[in-house]
Amino acid sequence: MSANAANNLSRGMEERAQIGLHRRLSRITGSSRLSEGVFWNFLGALFTQGSVFVTNLVLARMLGKEAFGEFAMIQSTLLTLASVAQIATGFTVTKYVAEFRDVDKLRTGRVLGLCSMLTVGTGLMGTILLLIGAPWLADHALNASHLYPELLISASFVLFAVMNGYQIGALAGLEGYRMISVSGAILGGAHLAICWTATSVWALEGAVVGLTISALLRWVIYSVALRRELDSRGIIVRRREGFQERDILLKFALPAALSGFTTTPAIWLGNALLVRQVDGFSEMGIYTAANNFRMMVLFLPTLVNGVSGAILNNHRGQGNVEAYRSAYVLNLKATVISAVAGAVAMALVGEWAMQAFGSAFVATSVKFVILFMALSVALESAGIAVYQLISSHGHMWLSFSAIALPRDVLTVVTAYWLTPLYGAAGLAATYAIAFLFSLLVMLCISSRMKLLRDARVFYSRPLTPSH
Repeated sequence: MSANAANNLSRGMEERAQIGLHRRLSRITGSSRLSEGVFWNFLGALFTQGSVFVTNLVLARMLGKEAFGEFAMIQSTLLTLASVAQIATGFTVTKYVAEFRDVDKLRTGRVLGLCSMLTVGTGLMGTILLLIGAPWLADHALNASHLYPELLISASFVLFAVMNGYQIGALAGLEGYRMISVSGAILGGAHLAICWTATSVWALEGAVVGLTISALLRWVIYSVALRRELDSRGIIVRRREGFQERDILLKFALPAALSGFTTTPAIWLGNALLVRQVDGFSEMGIYTAANNFRMMVLFLPTLVNGVSGAILNNHRGQGNVEAYRSAYVLNLKATVISAVAGAVAMALVGEWAMQAFGSAFVATSVKFVILFMALSVALESAGIAVYQLISSHGHMWLSFSAIALPRDVLTVVTAYWLTPLYGAAGLAATYAIAFLFSLLVMLCISSRMKLLRDARVFYSRPLTPSH
């Protein structure tokens, strides 16, 4: 063997060894960041989601099945309006703050300024629209004119919920999960206490008043948390300069918002189709009670993906291909394993656990509601993990046209067909079908992106700081 050939062979072996070491270090570092973020996010969400579950449990017993179904429909309406009014600013700010925060603090401040101003404007518009449209919603959409006062009382919830979405998104982009955790601990107990007290005094009206007061308190606490996190990183929110980042609106926020414009109304329409059936609000009460167990199963997959989304975007901003690859695979495995385990547990004990809401919630259809929800939550969780690849690379127009819009049309059509026949079980089956469809589409898209074979193809050049 010649000297040159030997040197080339030696250099090749050294390069392969360095690549292997770099991949191992990327896996270790990514795993550490993911586990730390999940730990703090878990603590915060434990109080937040736990308080929501306990509050629903308490309110179901206080209000009864039908009144609890009315409360659930009002809450669904408020969350739908808030989600649409947010125009995906929370999702957008998470991606770009995570991507820019280490390489361009000025641009990070402009993104924060743009999104903060948008949320105030769109939140106010959503609140005003609810105030104007409350009579029509109560009389025609919900077929329950007696719910008009409750819709008016809770209108300001939309504004606070929209602004909260931006604040939580910004904290997630900064990986400020400790702040989120501390805030969640404070807010979890407060939410339960406020809703229980108000419901004890004013029944259904008190329950919606409690939601609104809790949303206001959430906005105050998260405002303080975000300000502290930004100060610690030396980032200034630049509202006057925010419009310089308007391209983000067209290539990411707008298609993401369009997905929200179809997704949340599709969910709301499915619920509305259910409550318009015979004993519809009772069926809605059963569905909402069972949905609490679905949210419990989604708890860990959502936490893991919330943390990994920020990490993936941060690696993308730095151009760190190996770390991105390792984080994506780790997130996919953790999500699927935890979701399947939770879905199996839900299928086995869900029907028995429904007794916690009261004997009236254990109807003959509950078994099928639980089984279809368990299936849908496994499919939904897998889809969330696969979707990280699509969203982190900014393919939001493709996401809207190929995933969100077809899935949401399928949801409405299937709910229109199944809810009159099978009530709450039909609505649960609707989402299992819709999430199966979207997962198959996402798998097709992700396979064409070939990330695991050649991630460099999809990386933009490392970002150059603006001046």
